[in-house]
Amino acid sequence: MLSFEDFSGQSAHIAQLHADFANHTFVHAYLLCGPRGTGKKSVARLCAMAAMCRGAGKRPCGVCGPCRRVVSDTHPDLHTIVPEKGKQTIGVGVMREVLDQVATRSFEDTTKVLIFPSAEKMTPAAQNCLLKTLEEPPQDTVFFLITDQPGALLPTIVSRCRVIRFHPLSEQACEKRLIALGQSPLDARRRARMAEGCVTGDVFSVHRPGDVLPTVNLYKDDKERQKMVMDLLETAVRDILLAQAGRGSLEESGYAREAVAYARTVPLAGGLQLAACVTKARMMMASNVAFASAFESVLLKISEEYTQWPW
Repeated sequence: MLSFEDFSGQSAHIAQLHADFANHTFVHAYLLCGPRGTGKKSVARLCAMAAMCRGAGKRPCGVCGPCRRVVSDTHPDLHTIVPEKGKQTIGVGVMREVLDQVATRSFEDTTKVLIFPSAEKMTPAAQNCLLKTLEEPPQDTVFFLITDQPGALLPTIVSRCRVIRFHPLSEQACEKRLIALGQSPLDARRRARMAEGCVTGDVFSVHRPGDVLPTVNLYKDDKERQKMVMDLLETAVRDILLAQAGRGSLEESGYAREAVAYARTVPLAGGLQLAACVTKARMMMASNVAFASAFESVLLKISEEYTQWPW
């Protein structure tokens, strides 16, 4: 079973979260934001377990009835809010139904936890409905809004949440953790490098201009990661150029399959143009141009190439 210690490399806020929920001193709403695959939903569930745990000693114990029901997603006071079947958004009707449920007394006389795994899917009407509850939250109820697009939420929603930012572990920290979990040093090194593949996956999945803004929004509010994103892009483009020139392969490099497909499909001339674009973006940032503008220029270039060389 995962524990809070598995996320110790994420942020000092994780240890504080653990303490808050183990001691029942948490606030009523949290916004967990950051790229996909960084553990946001897992941490929210650990917090739910800690708040509902009835075991002796360290919380969550992982073995008591409430802990097991949270793990199996059968606890009656744990609510996961997703779009209705066949729909792409969480509408105001769903929101009202959920809020009516949590307005009543809990089933097990414990904390009620609401988890929104994709909070950006709430419609503006649903967000405004939720806002009224966040302004006067019910007792012993906690909301976890989870998203990789915090810019899609109303500022008034964000202002009523404690914001916890997530980011991928550094390659070295990830490798160390995998070895501690029993991976061989060779496998740990390979898997650690693959952990950064989510960035190249996001970048090389930009196939049209409409994909640019959502991808920029994944990173524009996380200042800690912005330099890392550009560093990784610079390294990735260098490796792509080598592959395009027939002097290397990306197959076992840990890059996302979208980046591998780009290197396989786009000719060297396209890679050289992309490299020049990344260099220009770095110069823009060095001249205090906003990261979002610099990053957008790179993504627009990639979308232009995709129209010529679909990969």
